[in-house]
Amino acid sequence: MAPTFPEEIWLQIFELVQNGWVALSRVATRGASEQINYYRARAGSVCPLTETCRTFHRICQPLLFETIVIDGHSEASRRRAGSLVDVLQRKPHLKDMVSRVYIYSTIFIKGELRDRMERVLAGLCSVRDLWIQTANITTTLPGGRSRLERLVLLQATTRPTEREITHSLESLKHLRCEPNGLRIATNAFKALVVPALETLQIDSVYLTGTTDLCDHQVFQFNPAVLKELIIKSSFVWNRSMEEGLVELLKRASGIKSLKLPLQDFTQGFTLPDDLISDLETFNGRADIAFTFCKGRPIRDLRACFSDRFTWSTTDDVPNLIRPGSVPLKHLYLDWTLWEDDTMEYIARHCPQLVSLKIRAERVGRIDSTLTTRYSMPKLRRATFISVPGPGPWYQDDDDGWMVEKEAKLVQGSREFWPQLEYLRLDPQHFWTYRDLEVGWIQVEEVE
Repeated sequence: MAPTFPEEIWLQIFELVQNGWVALSRVATRGASEQINYYRARAGSVCPLTETCRTFHRICQPLLFETIVIDGHSEASRRRAGSLVDVLQRKPHLKDMVSRVYIYSTIFIKGELRDRMERVLAGLCSVRDLWIQTANITTTLPGGRSRLERLVLLQATTRPTEREITHSLESLKHLRCEPNGLRIATNAFKALVVPALETLQIDSVYLTGTTDLCDHQVFQFNPAVLKELIIKSSFVWNRSMEEGLVELLKRASGIKSLKLPLQDFTQGFTLPDDLISDLETFNGRADIAFTFCKGRPIRDLRACFSDRFTWSTTDDVPNLIRPGSVPLKHLYLDWTLWEDDTMEYIARHCPQLVSLKIRAERVGRIDSTLTTRYSMPKLRRATFISVPGPGPWYQDDDDGWMVEKEAKLVQGSREFWPQLEYLRLDPQHFWTYRDLEVGWIQVEEVE
């Protein structure tokens, strides 16, 4: 018997089945293999429904083909890729359902299958999210009229060409390009024109023309549109990288968010005062935070401390936790050494905080130095975790008072933090506040 519900209702039900597999947010930042397994599992969760009846088969097709995976890593995965190519060639209408594509290790796909695969990929005009890793991108990247909004290129290569190529991706908003030292990954392009680009993540910022690595001049973006720059370098940081960074920041003068690698900057590094004057978010080493944030409207600071740089090594502690020209709203200190007066400093210099996250290195007994008696009237979220580990802020001791200490802090925190909604003192659980009610929620993910 055919289903009597409207097909739109069945589709929503099947989407709930598919989404119930696992939250996308838990794999969105993970490696390619985990994401590939995730999307295969999503498709597999509704695949049995397609064998129930013709109506369900038709309804489930958009869910089965919204994300396709082409993996050439093993013989079995190459057979799956070949079967997928066959289906898309026999049923061209399915191509319009594809919005996300993962291409992984296709350097192992040869001959006739590779040619057919490239023809199929060239005909995917509705793709908005494209991930390419350990693969050739010469004939894979879509054209300028595509709807592509997110592109990830990891160890992607290009075939040698007689002339440099100018490629345009007019709708692209997010680009992550990490050649990992493969010169041919970008140097075959004369330019990659991305006028709508909002976020750029790259793995090197060498000065133009000084090395065989990624030349940031390849990326032709609009400085008035680009808002976020992320640099995750896997190379040894040196003066040439710093000069390249300054050169790139001159081009990306309108960014509001900057994330830098945790390598050492050379002693005496400075940044011109007129660069990135609209910067609102900084994520990087604590010892360079003031250099990049001074005089700028920083509202979100995420600073990581190192073994050689702690609070005690500076005479101007307030500049570490209020480095810009406006009060902070969000503060995250990672691997800091927790002192007796740390909380007092934070409350005194950052009274307008909305969120506070501390990952403190344990030196002796840090649990007795956490107090909520300093007023923070706007604080809504607070996290205190010990490292390494990560572990709970309160540790078990001989007297077994860990639970009692945590409960006491939880109960007393609302007196001076009246807007508090979320308090986390352990990687495995957190506390919530709603009016006069306090709730305890256990979680799987580690903070």
